[in-house]
Amino acid sequence: MRPPSELPDDLRRGPFTLEQARSAGLTPRRLRARDLVRPCTGARVSAAAEATLLLRAAAVGAVTGAVVSHLSAARLWGFPLPLVWQNNEVVHLTCPAGRRALRRKGVAGHQLDLEPAEITPGRHVQCTSPLRTWFDLAGILGLDDLVIAGDFLLRRRNPLSTLAELDSFLAAKAGRPGYRKAMRARALMRAHTDSPKETEVRLLLRRYGLPEPAINLPMFDGTGRWIQDPDMSYEREMVAIQYDGGHHASAAQRRSDIFRDEDAKEAGWRVVVLTQLDLDPLVPGMEPRAVTRVRKALVERGWAPEPARRRR
Repeated sequence: MRPPSELPDDLRRGPFTLEQARSAGLTPRRLRARDLVRPCTGARVSAAAEATLLLRAAAVGAVTGAVVSHLSAARLWGFPLPLVWQNNEVVHLTCPAGRRALRRKGVAGHQLDLEPAEITPGRHVQCTSPLRTWFDLAGILGLDDLVIAGDFLLRRRNPLSTLAELDSFLAAKAGRPGYRKAMRARALMRAHTDSPKETEVRLLLRRYGLPEPAINLPMFDGTGRWIQDPDMSYEREMVAIQYDGGHHASAAQRRSDIFRDEDAKEAGWRVVVLTQLDLDPLVPGMEPRAVTRVRKALVERGWAPEPARRRR
């Protein structure tokens, strides 16, 4: 059997439409060759390409001109999402006002009036901007998960936005669907976090009536020497909170963590190390160990909860 002819360079980089194929001189027989597959109606791609969300979104987007949005855009930007949404195969695509929302198998179609600044062009797809993506998640995620996604937006390393940009964006969305929930999340969001779990711990402590800890506040010893930036801390009580995720299980990382905590303890700090087991209550309705342990450390350092106001 005669091998299929080579594809032009511009068609080898990703999915291409049948119109692009015809413009490049590809015949119907060539489009039926075994080295090509159909990711969606009206598109082709190399059979060797990995069937990723980006590939499927690029294929449908190329055919329809729609913008990748909502959960699909959130995954492309890397937003932390609840487990139930992390491997969702549905591609969310938005058409501008005036065009009908897409109705295709495996596609969740939306119709939104997007500003030019709310669309980010990419090499293979165009998707909603980080700010617009986060705002659209307000209609899908619960409040805590929306705050976690918002903290990621403002994270310490390689942030996708700034507080000033966020506030300016929200000011222009007053009265739009999702605005109230987005504003509730904005009040709980904090910039310069390092991980979604830090946000989860902070929200958990607040929910159980503990004071909100500072985030990544530098710690110094009596001579002014820098020790570390603990994940969270209470400077007045000298209580530091570290959340150790799965990557802390390696021997090298454990040794580093021990030295980290010993230096803090020698400087007079109380260190509370938390893991996922501390966040999950043993039985429904029971106070998580993280709350119990942090409260105990604070009380031992002189903290006392404010007395409850008497009802009149």
